[in-house]
Amino acid sequence: MSQIHIIGRVTADFELQTSTNNIPYVRFSLAERLGYGEKARTQYLQVWAWQEDAARLMKYKVKKGSLIWVSGSLELEIFQKLDGVTKDKRLKVTLDNWGFIPGGKASASSSDNEVPHVSTSPDNSEQAMPDGEIDGDREPLPE
Repeated sequence: MSQIHIIGRVTADFELQTSTNNIPYVRFSLAERLGYGEKARTQYLQVWAWQEDAARLMKYKVKKGSLIWVSGSLELEIFQKLDGVTKDKRLKVTLDNWGFIPGGKASASSSDNEVPHVSTSPDNSEQAMPDGEIDGDREPLPE
C-alpha cells in the first residue's frame, strides 16, 4: 500500500453521503498543481473520507477552492465512465488526515478556518506540515 501526502484545491462543495452499510462518507476531487511556467499542469485525485474524517471536513466547512493538505493511502483504480462502456484509470486516496494550508482558504471567515491538527492515523502520531515553499516539480506516474 502506498502512502501519499498532497496539497491541492478542492474542486467542488461537499455533500455528505451514506453508504449502503449506513456509513457516512464524503468523496471529492483535489486538484494538485505540478511544475512551473509553461510546463505547469494540474493533476486530479479522488479523495474518499469516511465517518469521523468526513464529519470533520463538514464541520470545518471545507468547500470548493479550499487549499488543503491530505494524507492517506493511494491506489490506482480502474473505473467505468458514465457512457457505460469506456474504462479509464484514476488516482484514489483513502483519507487518513487533513488540514488547511495557512493563507490558502477559499472565502470564509478566519475563525472557521482555524482547524486544530488532529491525527486520525492508527498510531496517533503527529504529522507536521513542512514550512516554507512547496516544490511542485514531480515525476509523472507511469502509464
